[in-house]
Amino acid sequence: MRVVRLADNSYGKSDVRITKVVRSGPTHTLYEFEVQVRLGGDFEAVYTRGDNSSCIPTDTMKNTVYALSHAREFHSPEEFARIIASHFIESFAHVRWAEVSILQTLWSRIPVDGRLHEHAFTREDSGLRVGHVRHERSGGGAAGDAPRGPAGVAPRGGEAVRGGLRGLDVIKTTRSGFADFLVDPYTTLKETADRIFATRIDATWELPVTAVDYNRIFQDARRTILEAFATHDSRSVQQTLYTMGEALLARVPEIAEVSFTLPNQHRIPVDLSPFGMSNANEIFVATREPFGVIDGTVARE
Repeated sequence: MRVVRLADNSYGKSDVRITKVVRSGPTHTLYEFEVQVRLGGDFEAVYTRGDNSSCIPTDTMKNTVYALSHAREFHSPEEFARIIASHFIESFAHVRWAEVSILQTLWSRIPVDGRLHEHAFTREDSGLRVGHVRHERSGGGAAGDAPRGPAGVAPRGGEAVRGGLRGLDVIKTTRSGFADFLVDPYTTLKETADRIFATRIDATWELPVTAVDYNRIFQDARRTILEAFATHDSRSVQQTLYTMGEALLARVPEIAEVSFTLPNQHRIPVDLSPFGMSNANEIFVATREPFGVIDGTVARE
């Protein structure tokens, strides 16, 4: 005699991260979604008897998201969510309801020379401005009397000013590769001449302690970093780091040196061949870990 019953049930797949690049000639459109799928229906036997004959694996849900993103055209998360939900209702009679939630990361084209770049983007509202001052009492007199070093930066016993930015998300959908690297018995990474390059820029630069327009310096620095990232043909994250630093020091004379930290935020091509589809650098999964971290400082001679 049954003394309990399954009062309700649902299950699904969460955090299906997908990046889709629509390549319309040289101009690319970028969609980046985090998808959650939940299904409800006649699944009681799966719970109560261990009968999996009606169970749609959550891995299948994930694959469905990838396959539909490639096979169908959409221009919004709402459209894509309708496509996914309708698929499960139309394909499986025992599914009573399908619920799809999508979070979209909003990417804006990077402006370069007054025009929006064709394939380089920055995440809307990303990037915090940073200001940092260390004021240290000098041994022989007032801190303000301490001698100045290069570009007005005070040595120990005076005042030092740093500016910067943190968490500036950028991504480019082409003109980035990684090849000809050292190979040893543990190397499995394949060379590529065309990959997605995504990172989150942290940058800190040394500033004068004399009267300067810190706001103007920050705006010039941020614009220069974005433009250099967008227009550079990258052979590695390291090379792009150096290129951004070189451009920054060339454009902003008040900055003596700049330090960067650039995590390599991987976008891995999805293997669509099991579904009879090819993937010409269009559908990717965004992975969070493990990831490489590149550090470097570019300074004037």
